[in-house]
Amino acid sequence: MLTTTAITALKQCFTDNIAYAKFKVGDTYYKSPIQSAEILDDGRVAITFLIDHTISGTITVTEVQLYDHSGRLWASKVESITRKAAQEGILYRFAITITES
Repeated sequence: MLTTTAITALKQCFTDNIAYAKFKVGDTYYKSPIQSAEILDDGRVAITFLIDHTISGTITVTEVQLYDHSGRLWASKVESITRKAAQEGILYRFAITITES
C-alpha cells in the first residue's frame, strides 16, 4: 500500500512535469501554456490553461490534452465546450484525483 508521502510525491510529479496543454477545435490542435499547476486543499491536482480567444467565430472544443517537457502525452479528455463568437478565452482546469484503492 502506498504511503501518504508516496501519493503526495506522485501529485508533485504531475505539477512539476506538465509543460503545456493542447485543445482541439475541428481537426486542429492548438498549444496553450500552463497558467498554474497546483495541489488543491482537497488533494486534487489542478492544471489550469487558457483556451485562447484568438480563434475567431463560434468554436467547440472537443478534446483537451496535457503534455510533459519531452512532448509526451500524459492526459487526455474528451470535451464538448462551445464558445460563442467573442473576444474572451476560456479558462480550463484539468482536475486529477490520485488515490490508491
